[in-house]
This record gives sequence, C-alpha cells and structure tokens, in this order.
Amino acid sequence: MLSFQVDPRKVDFKKENKWLVPIGVSNHHVHLSKQDIEKLFGPGYELTVAKDLAQRGNFAAKETVNVIGSKGVLERVRIVGPAREETQVELSRTDAVRIGVEPVIRDSGDLEGTPGVVLMGPRGPVIIEKGVIVPRAHIHMAKSKADLLEISDREKVSVLIKGTKVVCYHDVLVRITETGETEFHIDTDEANAAFVDTGDLAMIKHKEIVIKDNFGNIVELGVDNIKFIRGKKPHDYATQEGLRLLRNVFEYPYAMQRLIVEKLLNPNKIAPHKFYLLTALAEDKVVGIATFYYLAEANLGYVENIGITPEFRNRGIGSFLYHKVTSILEKEHPDIEGVLLEVRKTCGKDMDNRKSFFLNLGAIPVDTKFYPEEKFKFAEEVLLMFKPLMVDASLNTKTLEKAFHDLAEVLG
Repeated sequence: MLSFQVDPRKVDFKKENKWLVPIGVSNHHVHLSKQDIEKLFGPGYELTVAKDLAQRGNFAAKETVNVIGSKGVLERVRIVGPAREETQVELSRTDAVRIGVEPVIRDSGDLEGTPGVVLMGPRGPVIIEKGVIVPRAHIHMAKSKADLLEISDREKVSVLIKGTKVVCYHDVLVRITETGETEFHIDTDEANAAFVDTGDLAMIKHKEIVIKDNFGNIVELGVDNIKFIRGKKPHDYATQEGLRLLRNVFEYPYAMQRLIVEKLLNPNKIAPHKFYLLTALAEDKVVGIATFYYLAEANLGYVENIGITPEFRNRGIGSFLYHKVTSILEKEHPDIEGVLLEVRKTCGKDMDNRKSFFLNLGAIPVDTKFYPEEKFKFAEEVLLMFKPLMVDASLNTKTLEKAFHDLAEVLG
C-alpha cells in the first residue's frame, strides 16, 4: 500500500477563508443611457420595472430592444435599469459571434476599444460606436460578507464550482456593495460549460491553506460545497434520502411520502400543474429537501416542504435551497408572479423559526381566515405566507381563490 508523509516545511499555514456563494447566470442584456432611452422609446420616457434584481436599485425592465450586428439580430433583448451614463451591451461569446460582433472580454464599464452595434426600439434605431462586451466573471459581495472574509473592494479571488463538472475561476474581481446580495455572475456560455444554473453554489477560495506532498503535488484537503439535485424518480439516491429526512428527521407522516412517490411516478395526474423535489447534498450526504409546485391557473409557486438537518442549520444552506427553488420556478415558468410558502402549525417550536426564516426572505403572512372555509381546506392547520417575484405581483381575492382551487387539485 502506497503512502506518503507530508513535510511540515512544505505546509503554508495561511488563514483559511471560504464562503459558499450563489451563482447568478446572466443572459444577454442592455444598459442604456438616458439619452438613448429617449431615442429608442421617446422624449421623457421612463423604463418600467418588471422585476427587482439581487443588486438593489437594479431592475429588469419590461422594455426590450433588438441588437443588430453585421450578420444577424438578437430580438427582444432585456433592458436592465436604471439609466447609466453610457450604453453597454452585454453578450455571451456565442451571441456575439452569431450576430457578427468581435467578442471582447471586459469588466463592466471598461468600454474603450470595444465594438458597436445598432439598437432598434419602437421609435427607431440608435447606433452605438462602442459598448459591446463579453462580461468577465465577477462577484457582487455584500459588505458584511466581505468583512467576514477580509476581502477588499476590487480584490481578486478564486472561485470553485464543484458540481457535475469541476471548474475553477482565478482572478475573479470582487465588487463590494453596501446594500446588494452576494452573487457570482457568469454568462450563459460559462454556465453551460460548467453544467450549472442560477441558484447553484460555488465556493470562494481566499487565503486558503496549501499543503504539498514530498513530490511537490498539492494535497486536496476536501472541499465543503453544497450541490442541489432535482429528483426525477423515487428510486434515485438523493430522492430516497430526501424522503427519509422527511420521515425520520422532520417527522412527516408516511402518507406524505407515498403521495410524493405517486407524483414523481405519474406527473400527468396533476397536469397542467407541476411537482418538484429538490435535495441539498454535502459531500454526497443529503442534508436538506424541498418539495414544491407550480400552480398553473394561479400562476404561482407553492413550497410545501423545505428543511435542513439540524447539524447543517445556521450555515445559510436553507436560504440557498430556497433561492434554488425560486430559480427553478422562474426558469421553467417565466410568467410566475410569486410563491406561496407553507408553515405547518403542528411544527411546535420550529413554527416560529420557519416563520422568521420566510420573513427574512421577504415573505408576508396571508390571512386565510378572511376567505370562505369551504373554498379550500388543508389536511392540517397551516400558516400561508407570500413572496412576490414580480414587482407588480398582487395576491388579491381572485388570485388566491385560483390558488386554493389549484392546491385542492395537486394536494388531493
């Protein structure tokens, strides 16, 4: 049996700082100057907010433009507001090549020497002489997280994605924000290459311990990363372990496990609604589960179960799991307006914790006592909460009655 001893003189005992960071996959989009907004949409025009983004103050606008290159057109490219001093078009390399633009990798705002395109809006075209970039991968980091990791604004770090494929980014620029959320931004080409989606996790490696063996090879110390696995069949390992968590750790009845298995085996039984099961894995150990639905008539999501095993709580994994849930719903159902969240009143002491957890995510309690009891009945008493995903989402009487009808169909 081969073995080796690590030479203590070859151990670099620098401080080890690591942080799990959610991935945000950025599709092509356009930032417009105030002047170009008026040229494309008319004098005095103001962009309409469709959805607030993770970086507070930024939003996805309802308005779109066509981006025209020498060889083709990208239609209905989303505008991201508010207005900027200079117009900037952010494309993936695939997008750029497709429309005949020379791809140039740049940090946002570094526009000198970049190619231009024609933008087409309702009021006519705008020709920009520069401003088309393939954005370099970067991290937007909340100041509280930066302080924890002892990272300064515009410092560079390494970022590891350890999922279906292992990909490591080096010299990733960190932009610290006072109010925004922490997120690692990559474009669609990079996401496809790494087999990841919005809401998956990467890990910042900063000031890490490096150990080499006597042959000069770096010894892998083990990487604490979290993977999310979407359940497709009841016999999948992650699905079976997730169901075991529901039964043994969270003490849900066996009847619920049986219903989940039936929905995975026969998804058409609740069509046009959709059922999802998602597990969180740490080093191939299932440590969390979420089961949720898309309610087709109400155009809402419904999170029935979400939980993390006790030994893995208070690490932010529950929030990551929730954000992965919403990213799946938004990706597969672009018109979704919000998510209903369930807190079972039979959870005892955990009820207040779950309610606080959802409140911290921006959800608000729903007063279901206002609505006629015969409209919808849960199998057991629950507290409903609502998290809007669109700026103009509203949970009015009509929408909630549709949700009650949909839930009666999917929950049986």
